[in-house]
Amino acid sequence: MTMTRRNFVKAGIGGLAALTVAQRVSGAQSSDAGQGIVVLAVEGSTLNVPYINDYLSVGATVFQYSGNTMDFERFNEIDSFVAANPSKVILAKSVNDILAAKQAGKVAIVAGAQDMYPLDPSWEEGIVRDNPLQNGANDWLDNPPQTQLSNYYDRGLRIANLAYNFSNFFGGGCLDPTTPLSRAGKFLVSQMQEIGILVDTSHSSDQTSLDIVKIATRPVVASHSNPSAIVDNPRNISDRVIEGIAKTGGLIGLNATNAFILWSREDAPYADTGPFPPLATISQYVDMIDYVVRLVGIDYVGIGPDWTWGDPADHSAAPDPAKSFVYPPEMLYNEPNGEDFVANFSGVSDLPVLRAELVRHGYSPFDIAKILGGNWMRVFSQAWNS
Repeated sequence: MTMTRRNFVKAGIGGLAALTVAQRVSGAQSSDAGQGIVVLAVEGSTLNVPYINDYLSVGATVFQYSGNTMDFERFNEIDSFVAANPSKVILAKSVNDILAAKQAGKVAIVAGAQDMYPLDPSWEEGIVRDNPLQNGANDWLDNPPQTQLSNYYDRGLRIANLAYNFSNFFGGGCLDPTTPLSRAGKFLVSQMQEIGILVDTSHSSDQTSLDIVKIATRPVVASHSNPSAIVDNPRNISDRVIEGIAKTGGLIGLNATNAFILWSREDAPYADTGPFPPLATISQYVDMIDYVVRLVGIDYVGIGPDWTWGDPADHSAAPDPAKSFVYPPEMLYNEPNGEDFVANFSGVSDLPVLRAELVRHGYSPFDIAKILGGNWMRVFSQAWNS
């Protein structure tokens, strides 16, 4: 059953606990909140000029573009898009690049990956076939593994998940909730934080996420995840993970996908036949922001709507949960018209709807600035090396 705003407010979740967590995190104040920078992280939308124009029209600055596979070919596509539209976009590799984009009236693309498996074959080749990588032979017998992380960083990778929904070489996906971070995963997280790539746990298992925050030396985020206490969907995250991420100085970006607000494991038997949920309201979306704020504080929440404007999901059927391996019935329901999002909040042009609802929920202009981008800017500044 979906927890209503009245239920969790009445339960008094957060309060003193949120204050205690917030006090343990040093330097967590969002000093950048007043800059007016709006960060939409993450976007599943395609890079196209009409959608970038929508960003510009509503004053949004950061398009956090994360593909399920971000290989070097994908970065070639990003570079080509930027080169073709120099007056509208830049590829941001630093906080200063984002500030410069804001100053110039451009959109800053922050590149991310939702699965690190492109690195997996590199590791396997090194140990199984002893093939050289681009940066030298990978001999595990006498040396630590060599990864492609520095090459991806040079191309612009600034945020990454380790695993997408199911487990891989590095750790557990959210469909394997008890799978821990592997030895290889610990090595990768350490390298990511040293190099300056923000670690994202949105699609990771509960245990892998907890293992990541335990070893973290810099902020960790769940860029587009919702509280499982509100709806028990495998894509959502536990209070323990939310609290752990807050302790690193990171944040939770709330997802606007309808199923992750209104569809639970209990609904799985009805994934193909219904009844299906209505579209969530913008008030229900902000209820999730309220929940995270009450649990850990205003400095640890952001926006991660995961919209798919221009994606095939806009004009074709979503995956059939009865057949899909990666989107099973406990996660999604049959959506013949494409993926459903919050009513009147399905793309960046609907940002004014969110602003108005945040006001109705009692947030001050300063706190709204934190939620819409200030908190993300702080995390970027603390997690990146540039």
